[in-house]
Amino acid sequence: MSTEALKLPTLAGWTEMFAVFEGNLDQWLPQAVELESGPTPQCAEPTQLRRFEERLKRLQTYLDRAEDDAEQAMAPLTTEIQALRQWLDELNMARAKLMERTVPEVREKVPETDSA
Repeated sequence: MSTEALKLPTLAGWTEMFAVFEGNLDQWLPQAVELESGPTPQCAEPTQLRRFEERLKRLQTYLDRAEDDAEQAMAPLTTEIQALRQWLDELNMARAKLMERTVPEVREKVPETDSA
């Protein structure tokens, strides 16, 4: 690469380049169409944030309501589960008593065989 290929603009070159840019801007700015003034992005942002917060509050309300409903549904189920466990315990005790009564009777009725 030769040093001639890397010619950097001089101060005069930069001044001329900026003058051309400025001239182009002077031509284009009057032709530019101004956008209708609407809500500025800064104003729109709090509105979106407010909507998000409202939705978040509604969601939290639904979640709280669902949690309350689940607790209300759980109370009778817990009572039923306890009643069933108590019934099962009583059933197991009755079965154990029945086994104690019938097993000795069965042993007495079965003849013993001598294998000798």
